[in-house]
Amino acid sequence: MKNINYNFTIIGSGAFGTAVANFLATKNNNVTIYGIDEKEIKDINDNHQNVKYFGSIKLNPKLQATTNIAKALENCDVILLAIPSHTFRNVLRKDILPNIKKPAYFVNLAKGLDYSELKFLNQIIEEEIPKKLNLAVLKLSGPSFAIEILKKEVTQFVLASKNLKIAKKLKNYFENDYVKIITSNDILGVEALSVIKNSLAILLGIVSGLGYEMNSKAYFFTEALNEMRKIVKLYGSNDDIVFLPAGIGDLYLTGNSKKSRNFSIGYEIGKLNKISDEILSTFSTIEGLRSIKIIFELSVKKGIELKLFNLLYNITCKKVQPSKAMNQFLKE
Repeated sequence: MKNINYNFTIIGSGAFGTAVANFLATKNNNVTIYGIDEKEIKDINDNHQNVKYFGSIKLNPKLQATTNIAKALENCDVILLAIPSHTFRNVLRKDILPNIKKPAYFVNLAKGLDYSELKFLNQIIEEEIPKKLNLAVLKLSGPSFAIEILKKEVTQFVLASKNLKIAKKLKNYFENDYVKIITSNDILGVEALSVIKNSLAILLGIVSGLGYEMNSKAYFFTEALNEMRKIVKLYGSNDDIVFLPAGIGDLYLTGNSKKSRNFSIGYEIGKLNKISDEILSTFSTIEGLRSIKIIFELSVKKGIELKLFNLLYNITCKKVQPSKAMNQFLKE
């Protein structure tokens, strides 16, 4: 069946938003990036680059960019949200809603929670966008470094929606030679995985920074998967969802590379064998750090044992020396 010619708008001209817009443009003619940085937008339009994030790598020349939100959303069929979790509700309410002219699909690209209300981002979309303007909410998630998408490395995502038919319908617009899509109807589970894996990537970074070698790293990776399974079951998900790209794939990626901010911050904690003031100052921007206390408290409230999150809580919140906390953990 031939695709309808949809208009796509990506809200956010950062690294991931630009990377997703770029691969969408390989199959779709009408792809627009909205951003607030005039220099970035001019760079995309005039030079087909986003030098701030990708240096001299060229973008698809079909990509358009604008700082005018009304223009970006004019005749838009699919709105993709690549904005920080702490600004999510505000952008939906003050920027997007007043400028939507017709119903659209909303695809969340961001990872994290609304930390003030402890709600997943798909829930925020449903609350802020009335049903008459919201055709469906979807989540795109998986192991993906933006720079590698630009370099056309083979990348697999999960596209999730409560309505599986809609996810399968939109899948065709996202796939190309190097981007592969699996669909799921468990959007809440996929949202949860995108939060959980960030914190566990910090732990895997700590393990690496403390000098543990491959046997130990494999042990902690396996235990991390088990804890992911326990947590998603709290949200009513089948624990097999952990074996989707948004689970095991994303944990493998973010828990094993210094390209990952969460792994890198964990590695620094392990290497220094302490929580420094500089690291503490990053709590507001590193999603994994912000989630540790929330998930730990959830486990206490629900009466489930999450050994790794207890370890993480001791190191990052109680400020127990990482080597001491790790030695105690392994003894127990």
